[in-house]
Amino acid sequence: MTAGRSSGGPQRLLVLSADMGGGHEATAAALEQAAAGVWPGVEIQRLDTLDVMGPGIGRLFRRIYVDNVEHTPWLYEFFYAQLWRHTWFAAASKRFTGSWSGRRLIDRIDRFDPDLIVSTYPLGSAGLAWLHRHRGLQQPTAAYVSDIAPHPFWIHGSLGVNFVVHDAAVTLARACDPEAVVEVCALPVQAAFHPGSRAEARGRLGLAPDALVTLVSCGAYAFGDVAQTVGTLLGASERVQVVAACGRNDETRTRLEGLGVPAHRLKVLGWTDEMPVLVRASDIVVSNAGGAIALEAIASGRPLVMFRPIAAHGEANANLLVVAGLAELCTDEDQLDAYIRAAVRGRGALHEMGERAGELAGRGSSGDSLRRVAGSHPSGRGRRTWRVRPSDAFFLHADTPQRVQEVGGILELDHTAAAGLTVEDVRATIGPRVAGLPILRRRLVGSARLGWDMSGAADLTTHITAVEASHGADAACDDYWSESLPSDGFPWGVRLVQSPDEARTVLLVKTHHVLGDGISLIGLLDRLLDPAPGDPLEERRPAPGGAAHGSGRSGIRHGLRQGRLVAEGLGSLAARSIGRWAVVDSAQSSRRLIATATVDEARIRAIASASGCRAHEVVIAVVAHALARTLTDAGLVDGTLPLRAMVPVARRAPRLDRVFGNWTAAVTVDLPLGPMSFRRRLEEVIGQLRARARRGEPQGAFVAMELLARLPAPVLPIVARTIYTSRFFSTIVSYMPAAHGDRWFAGARVGSLCPVVPLAEGIPVTAGAIVQGGTVGFGIVVDDALRASGISRAATSRAVADTVREAELEVLR
Repeated sequence: MTAGRSSGGPQRLLVLSADMGGGHEATAAALEQAAAGVWPGVEIQRLDTLDVMGPGIGRLFRRIYVDNVEHTPWLYEFFYAQLWRHTWFAAASKRFTGSWSGRRLIDRIDRFDPDLIVSTYPLGSAGLAWLHRHRGLQQPTAAYVSDIAPHPFWIHGSLGVNFVVHDAAVTLARACDPEAVVEVCALPVQAAFHPGSRAEARGRLGLAPDALVTLVSCGAYAFGDVAQTVGTLLGASERVQVVAACGRNDETRTRLEGLGVPAHRLKVLGWTDEMPVLVRASDIVVSNAGGAIALEAIASGRPLVMFRPIAAHGEANANLLVVAGLAELCTDEDQLDAYIRAAVRGRGALHEMGERAGELAGRGSSGDSLRRVAGSHPSGRGRRTWRVRPSDAFFLHADTPQRVQEVGGILELDHTAAAGLTVEDVRATIGPRVAGLPILRRRLVGSARLGWDMSGAADLTTHITAVEASHGADAACDDYWSESLPSDGFPWGVRLVQSPDEARTVLLVKTHHVLGDGISLIGLLDRLLDPAPGDPLEERRPAPGGAAHGSGRSGIRHGLRQGRLVAEGLGSLAARSIGRWAVVDSAQSSRRLIATATVDEARIRAIASASGCRAHEVVIAVVAHALARTLTDAGLVDGTLPLRAMVPVARRAPRLDRVFGNWTAAVTVDLPLGPMSFRRRLEEVIGQLRARARRGEPQGAFVAMELLARLPAPVLPIVARTIYTSRFFSTIVSYMPAAHGDRWFAGARVGSLCPVVPLAEGIPVTAGAIVQGGTVGFGIVVDDALRASGISRAATSRAVADTVREAELEVLR
């Protein structure tokens, strides 16, 4: 989820929860709501820890939990007691589950790249603690205990903060782990749970205005004999009206409905979204678990009765609630009957308990604790640093002195608004955003084992520079991509180029490929820019279904289909590796010549519509046509052999919700170089792109890269410098969709965005295109050594523009 832009705080929040009852998810929802209020526009992703731990794990753990509570409570109580009785057992259990969940969380953390992580589920918290100790996780983290009574699985000394909801819980929490940082936070419930008018709530729900309304809520699974509880309440007095919230327990709901009790005495509900109103409408809330419903009742200023609490954590919650003066404990029907009869006679005790609940509810907000987390530091960080993913390290190993893998963008700003822009303005604009963009805080460390250190910050005076381009803005772009990034380990840089004679202002942004691929780059660029007011930023939302996992037979079928595609793709790639293609033979240098061109997106889409194809297919055909003209005119190719292009393909819908890591695959397309019409070249490109996709080349290439990247450390650099060369392809052609709407930087509108795709060993020319705000920006990068063959910036740019005009004449006439 995302909305607007966050400034002055975290921009990406990861929430670990689990579908285990309703309490963990309820707490997660409350924290997400609070985060959106504290940091408007913060991007939030919630993960179900059990689903991350493996297929079917959530279903298995839920079944074990439900069976233990309902059928073998003695076993559940025994396990719970051993956690308290034997510290070695608690430590070993936390270490095992933490290693399990932590290892499975690594890729998910890499994919989302959060700068703040909170957990509302013990196994998620254990995973984060393990990652701090053993994998160098450096983001601020916190555990929120969604019960009033913590237990050893909840509390971890390696986390930045462990939050409990009452002072009475602090001693228990510190007993769980004496090294833990434990603090009291506001009740983590959604804002809808608050004190309010009973009469208004009852009118909305159709409840009796003068009855003693008793809400029975026994958690999402409605544990215990709810029918017996309801019977006891109804039998206590004719003035009692019971509302039974049965959650997901359809059997209990059906049983209660079958009692035939009139609606003015009993209202039976299943899973409902009306809980905030139901709690406000009640005089008493009855529960046997003490989880989310207990916190919600307290937040609403309503008295709470714990009746026959479930084993282990239910009993612990009940006891602590009584100690805190926030609940009454009734262990059998006689006690409950007597309590309700007393409440009917006089409600003074209920009023006092409600006042105590209201006092606790008024203490701070969840936003306060989230701010505290954002400023915290892990207390259990080990010596290791967060690993560099092998598929990211691959591009670091592919570096050579003359072929450094640096990707980037050239942003043409509205010179009228940007003419007075200075390097101080750029630093003032980007500086505050660096804190909220972990990708810009990552520093490469180590040699034998590459890792990321996020404990420091880049020197903005080194990484954000400016020049006045007396020799022209284009030449200044060439200079920047001919220079190395600063050597302090932070692999990114920004340069402002002012060219008063040309009335141009250009912003150059580049990162090393180790930080991410092209989709990551444009996600980063978008966060350095400002959207138009009211822009919904739909392109930043995760692609629908992107995190879905198949289950059952459908999941098996999907896995088999993907396996077949991978096998076919690997076979196709292997077969094509022995073919012949043109290699642009040239001396190599470290200098670059960058040609750019911009075209209205509407023109490209018109050509695509008339041709019955997609916009990216037209763009790749435009590049092929322009390169064919440029390279053949210079005598670098004779047109008899094709130019083998590696075309990156996003493994899912290319959205801007990701700003870190290399997650794309690729297909290889033989771009024809011989003389032919644009329509014919377009047909060739379309046919190959679609054929390669059908044969599973993207899936095969992705798996191949993952396997190659996991080679032993001494071997990987050799392999990277062997295969990422002209031995396997002769150019790279990239297409990336960026923001739909206009973007601004420091008050100046971005007119166009052109990509810079790095060269590789033996490959002196690459090309890319980015669709941004209604404009397609083309960027063609060539080795400066090709100038000797007659390649020029002007002719290359003109070839792109001429190709689009030629395409329109052929296709649209």
